[in-house]
Amino acid sequence: MKTSASSLYRTLRERLGAWYDREARDLPWRRDVSAYHVLLSEVILQQTRVDQGMSYYHRFTEAFPTVYDLAAASEDEVLLLWQGLGYYSRGRNLRRAAQIIVSDFGGELPRTLEELSRLPGVGPYTRGAILSFAYNLPFPTVDGNVYRVLSRLFALSDPIDTGAGQRVYWQLADELLDREHPSRHNQALIELGALCCTPRSPHCPECPVQQQCEGYRRGIAETLPIKQGKTRVRPRYMYYFLVRLGEAGTTSRLLRRRGAGDIWQGLYELPLIEGGEEPLSEEALLAHPHLAQLLGQLRAPRLHLQPRATAKHRLSHQQLYAQLYLIEAEGLIPPTEEEQQPWILIPEAEQERYALPVLLTRLLEEAED
Repeated sequence: MKTSASSLYRTLRERLGAWYDREARDLPWRRDVSAYHVLLSEVILQQTRVDQGMSYYHRFTEAFPTVYDLAAASEDEVLLLWQGLGYYSRGRNLRRAAQIIVSDFGGELPRTLEELSRLPGVGPYTRGAILSFAYNLPFPTVDGNVYRVLSRLFALSDPIDTGAGQRVYWQLADELLDREHPSRHNQALIELGALCCTPRSPHCPECPVQQQCEGYRRGIAETLPIKQGKTRVRPRYMYYFLVRLGEAGTTSRLLRRRGAGDIWQGLYELPLIEGGEEPLSEEALLAHPHLAQLLGQLRAPRLHLQPRATAKHRLSHQQLYAQLYLIEAEGLIPPTEEEQQPWILIPEAEQERYALPVLLTRLLEEAED
């Protein structure tokens, strides 16, 4: 049995490697291989397809050609470039990781799992990617593509969303690893999942290891991988207020930075009222104490009750429903010494300098049409 498994693994390694040499996509981080470029690309692509992430990768490498440039950047600069990628904590972690690389490792990414684990946002997959892709060291990598490929190749029923199941896949990936060519091997598995072994309608006739695929032989490939359960997606209703101050052509608007402990930490937003998991009626919205507080900070406010824009936005565990209302006012009432002003006042023309959530950007674009 051991000989049979050894022979199978050898065949898989050879076929995957030969296929990758022929079919691998020409991607910039593969052309100009460095640990810094691998880190950038992997963090950007964690929740993003390659075609969507490519422009962000170019944007970051142009703005921050070296890890020193990224370490020296402000959080606002990083989040502004990150705008639209979602999971903004990854952008903040990327900047903090760069700072640690510069301060603790002399500007060079570490070559050990232990040292890489000190970098925020660099989990097991990214650590394996850096070590194998950049340094060609024999460490496995298991991302969503690899979970799918391995589950189908070996017809595994272990759920990929449990700790026990994930340990099975990581152990199998380590056993299958081509230790002479770990970079090529790991990227071949990922590439196979991206190009052939797709989540739906896999291109089995084009697969280089179709003959060795147990899931294909049993006719169950599309049912794999298995997940134990689905996470509840909760609705969330949000009501934004575009506050325009001043005469047309010289208007300003109010923004504030979102705090910690919720989505979009560190991004900027318009005044907001949350409705929770149920929508607010017009009466409830008008009677909301936060609206009264906002209007009380404005001189001669005029609230337009007809929403200027509506939009939906799906996050991993939340379905957001948003509306945008317009408030026109002559200006802000200066706060007393005891009060703290949570808002910053910016000219409308300078809004693009501030990173906003994609949902809010869409609302503003629709309102301006």
